[in-house]
Amino acid sequence: MSTNLIEHTHKVTKEERQNLLKQKSPVIWLTGLSGSGKSTIANELALKLHKEGKLAYVLDGDNIRMGLNKDLTFSDDDRKENMRRIAEVAKLMSDTGVIVITAFISPFREEREEVKNIIGKNNFIGVYVEAPLMVCEERDPKGLYKKARNGEIPMFTGIDSPYEKPTNADLTINTDENSIQTCVDFIYKNLNLSNEKEIDNLDKRKTISIDFDGVIHKYSKGFQGVDKAYDPPMEGAIESIEKLYNEGYILKILSSRPKEVIYPWLEKYCLSKYIKEVSNYKFPATVYIDDRGFLFKNWEQCLTELQSHPKLKK
Repeated sequence: MSTNLIEHTHKVTKEERQNLLKQKSPVIWLTGLSGSGKSTIANELALKLHKEGKLAYVLDGDNIRMGLNKDLTFSDDDRKENMRRIAEVAKLMSDTGVIVITAFISPFREEREEVKNIIGKNNFIGVYVEAPLMVCEERDPKGLYKKARNGEIPMFTGIDSPYEKPTNADLTINTDENSIQTCVDFIYKNLNLSNEKEIDNLDKRKTISIDFDGVIHKYSKGFQGVDKAYDPPMEGAIESIEKLYNEGYILKILSSRPKEVIYPWLEKYCLSKYIKEVSNYKFPATVYIDDRGFLFKNWEQCLTELQSHPKLKK
């Protein structure tokens, strides 16, 4: 990869896109043998989500092979590259706020772990679609096992190329013992996709939104350019933010200032590891710390008064 590449920071965040669609957007990664039922389950799940008012999209192995990855073979190396490309696409689609459902054999544990790392462990739901090889071969919906047994398809998973069963799948469904609808319902019930539920629980999760001006820094000199943006943190700010974070508070920043400048500022003063999000739009169901509504005077006073805040009482 070129050393001259610099990641571009978007003005609209993933969370803001999720809020627009009123949903979370994980990647639901279905893995299993050919004929186990991955594509059928993926499409039925997408249909169920659609009927529930959720925006979802299915990435299917054959469709991807016919387009984006038509230059790849079925060698072990090309299969890994196939997974890497799909993971990057799934990550981008998830970033737009769309729920992504994938249906790929993805036979190797190492490649599945790499996929999870690319997409992000907190954004990845691994589903093992389990079915015995004998059952998959009996189904053989595409006639591939028959061709593989006749030597027409080399390196076919389950025949002359291994499938490594997941040892740490988030969900496991067995299509030999359960109907497709039962499997779809099981996956659906184990998904937490609603932003509304998160908003309802924000108080319990102790979410705090901190004003940037007059709370984290004084803004005494105004904007001094990107390299010297804003004042240093106010006295006690770094220690107090670290304390709140360690006590389990979810910390966000609300500001009319450019987010693109605030993020580097947070990095500069080692605060980015404590702050979950910076936004120019008001957060719902959140306790605000600012120099007007909360009557912020200093961080010592702030920490003392937060202990008795009605929304933050334990």
